[in-house]
Amino acid sequence: MLARLLAQCHQLRLDLHRAWLQGREQAALRRLGEAVAESGSSFGNEQLHRLRSEIDAALSRIAAMTEESRASLEADRSDFELVAPWVRPIVAVRGLCARLVLRHRMAAIRRGLRPHYIAMGELAATDPEYWYPLEREITAVRARKARTFAERKQRLAPFGTTAFPAWSARALTESVGFGRAVGGQLRSHFLPKAPALAGLAVGWWIAHTYTDSHLRSALRSIGIGSGGTRVVSSSTYEAMNFWLPLLAAALCAYLGERLAAHYGGPKERRER
Repeated sequence: MLARLLAQCHQLRLDLHRAWLQGREQAALRRLGEAVAESGSSFGNEQLHRLRSEIDAALSRIAAMTEESRASLEADRSDFELVAPWVRPIVAVRGLCARLVLRHRMAAIRRGLRPHYIAMGELAATDPEYWYPLEREITAVRARKARTFAERKQRLAPFGTTAFPAWSARALTESVGFGRAVGGQLRSHFLPKAPALAGLAVGWWIAHTYTDSHLRSALRSIGIGSGGTRVVSSSTYEAMNFWLPLLAAALCAYLGERLAAHYGGPKERRER
């Protein structure tokens, strides 16, 4: 019993270490692929040339979106000088939302480039003549992975491929599925409501911090009544009550969308 328990601990340690090495290998391959893409060379390899063409097309789209974002900022600055003061927050929100959408699209394209860089790094790693420093790092990581796998095989030899009972794999699968179901329910219940809650929270904070009445401020400072103690003008107080909860709800909705996409929400459409 003790020998099996020790073997299980070693199996967990070695599996985690191998997963960490796998991440390092992928990162090194991606850096190698980026170096190959920046060099502009394909060395007569048709597959390498195809990957580089796809990467160049994606980078061109990112450059175009960067210019679009810069143009949006310039348009906001120009409109700020031409519109009435009460319209300026609308101009700011308009430009901010437009640039957030552009940044979201650019981030999706960059995430889509990672497999291309890794595939390019895999191809380049077979030819250390031009990429020896990076190829040497990849070779070292793969050697450590091989040693980890050999140690795992040696320690688990008395128990077969795993020291855990046969039902543990099924239990782990079911636990992961149950966790995803719970997460989906929590996400559907809380994420759509979060923007409204954020707006209410900001509205409550404004009502309990600021006021446009000197009398209410004085009474509140001695513990009578409710409301804020910081006095602002009526126009400022009305603007704060309208714009700040709106901006808080918009920001919370954006963050909720990003979190939902990152933790298993609907898959984003890939940029063509």
